[in-house]
Amino acid sequence: MITGKKVIIKGISKELAGEIYNIVNKEDFRSLTGTLYPVSEYEHEEWIKRVTCNSEQKLFMVLCKETNCFLGTIGLKNFDHKNRNAELFISLDSPGGYGADAVETLVEYCFKHLNLHKIYLKVFDYNKKAISCYEKAGFIREGILADQHFNDGHYTDVIIMGVIAN
Repeated sequence: MITGKKVIIKGISKELAGEIYNIVNKEDFRSLTGTLYPVSEYEHEEWIKRVTCNSEQKLFMVLCKETNCFLGTIGLKNFDHKNRNAELFISLDSPGGYGADAVETLVEYCFKHLNLHKIYLKVFDYNKKAISCYEKAGFIREGILADQHFNDGHYTDVIIMGVIAN
């Protein structure tokens, strides 16, 4: 368990896998995560198994510290052990600064306990809420992948953001 100011980050439980399934399938949420289609229960179950048993990718659930309510997921992928970096991803469906705290908490853990030097992420340019969250957590814009993502009938940019250990 990793504890932040507002959140608790812990391993995925079987009981809350259904909550993750519900978030993944929210239509307005799919455009923020790049998920093309509604996900079936079979696909979701296989994905949960694959990602939770993979040593090169980690998925965690995010809970409200005060109420213990499920808020969403956060994780790391694309570990580069030689260069000590990894890519962060997050799917949270709750306002109130929980996202920024979850990101800050996981990043701090990565720097202090996993000896990572850099955490980076990719975000769609229209996801202003997420960009603001990442900036609050110390991420800076490092680059743009122009017209990288097709959404809602047109191409949009993908912003690459990163934070380096102090």
